[in-house]
Amino acid sequence: MGGRGSGGRRTGAGRKGKSALERAISGRPARRGVVLPHPSSTAVAPVAAFDPPTYLQQPPQLAALTARLELLQTACAEPARIAEAQDRVDEVTVLALEARAVWDELAPHAFEQRTLTMATTGAFVMLCRAVARERSTEVPDANHRGLMARVGTWLKDFGLAPLGKPMYAAQPEAVVNPLDRFTKKARA
Repeated sequence: MGGRGSGGRRTGAGRKGKSALERAISGRPARRGVVLPHPSSTAVAPVAAFDPPTYLQQPPQLAALTARLELLQTACAEPARIAEAQDRVDEVTVLALEARAVWDELAPHAFEQRTLTMATTGAFVMLCRAVARERSTEVPDANHRGLMARVGTWLKDFGLAPLGKPMYAAQPEAVVNPLDRFTKKARA
């Protein structure tokens, strides 16, 4: 019996099935009970938004470049060196403004994903500067490919890049007692 062509299980053989109430109480077949969530366990962490750090808007090297430019101007240096220093100051200033614009663009989404916190601000500032630098690059070179790889990684780190599947959006759930379906509903 049970060999080739025997027709499978015998009708009515084996353990008798549990009723729906018994399954709800006892849980899975591994004989574990159902763990009911605590009412506060479905709470969603609040979104904590904050302003960008000052070093994003005023890069530390800007003060040194500005001081060097003033020194060249007061020392009556040749105009080519003054123009070169002025161009560098302008470049750093524009990059800082563009990085601030990137912060204003991406930060609300990172706050919503709860990936931008005070502890991750430094990495997010690097992301903003890299995106600003990438956007200002007119002719991509060999360094551009590495910069793009880092930007892509940082965007995924902060939950801002598409991952190929829907992103989980935590919503508070109503706590439902699994035994409610077996209680008799009062007719109104």
